Amino acid sequence: MVVRVKLTGLNVRQSRGKWYVSLRATGDSLLKGFEGSRDQLDKAMATPAFLQAYNASKARDRRPVYAEGTLGDLIKWFQEECPRWDKLSEASKEDYTKSFKYLEPGYEFAVKDLTPPDIYTLRNKAAKAKWGRFADKLVTHLSTIFKEAAKVGKIATNPAAGVEKLHKADPNANHEWRMEEVAVALAFAPDYLITPLMLARFQGFRGQTIAAMTWASYIRDNQFGRAFSVDLRKNNQMDSWFPCTPEMMSHLEAVARPSTFICVSSDRKPWKDEKALQGAVSAYLSALKEENLIREGCTLHGLRVTYAADIRRRGHDKGMVADALGDKSERMGAHYTRHVEKEASLIRIFDRKNGVQNS
Repeated sequence: MVVRVKLTGLNVRQSRGKWYVSLRATGDSLLKGFEGSRDQLDKAMATPAFLQAYNASKARDRRPVYAEGTLGDLIKWFQEECPRWDKLSEASKEDYTKSFKYLEPGYEFAVKDLTPPDIYTLRNKAAKAKWGRFADKLVTHLSTIFKEAAKVGKIATNPAAGVEKLHKADPNANHEWRMEEVAVALAFAPDYLITPLMLARFQGFRGQTIAAMTWASYIRDNQFGRAFSVDLRKNNQMDSWFPCTPEMMSHLEAVARPSTFICVSSDRKPWKDEKALQGAVSAYLSALKEENLIREGCTLHGLRVTYAADIRRRGHDKGMVADALGDKSERMGAHYTRHVEKEASLIRIFDRKNGVQNS
């Protein structure tokens, strides 16, 4: 008989079918990659070995206690009590933690005294100490925390709202690929990168979605033969349905299945997270760029743009493009295909001109 002991302060989460348990106060990992049901997990958490690790970790909890209303206290609240934190992906939590580490020297500062000029000063100092994108993420993280805190009355306003970003997006980044570039990338890609590239090009999925997709999401469909039923975490949608394109179906029906995950790394194991997947793809694409086989700006996300542009050129409106991408708003459909709109205008202009000349 296993005696259940009430344990407090634990962060219990499930990722890719495995359980992970850590002590919320310290971040200490107590159980990694446990496979089984929740009931089996509870039994594992009642074993002497787990309880010993739990008690040892609790004994090490010597974090400083920050006064109410300070930045340190607000960040502690965000991590321990705010539901928004639990909804973040592991990669996002890692980014937030880096920001928190940088902010630690200012944890005693009273949040009510913060003003937009203070946030701009903090942004500029972070850019000097780190880099522009880090500074922009830092401000975004603070703005999210302040926004959530304002909702529950912990602060009156969000001093980071509206603070401009330092980093200006490269207009050439994530552009549409040419047909020959797609062909070259697929021809030279190692086997383990072909499937991610194809899922981006022929299904329009994001890297975040691709890294988490399992074979269970590749379902039978009476109309299309195969379809995808995936959880689009980015938009908090559950079980979004997408028909499988002929190109994708032909590929997936022929590939080996060494894992429950559709995409695996070179060691045939699931990707740690989307950053690991995107990093591997980026390294491969960089090698192609060095050989002048593809242009700068050809990225994994650019293949999603290519998928969207292809749909728009076939005459479907921006709302349909957004639906095909799994976006809630047609604004993203318009964003991805704005160059197609310009193309169409030029074609109409020259068609009319040629019509006059040929009449």
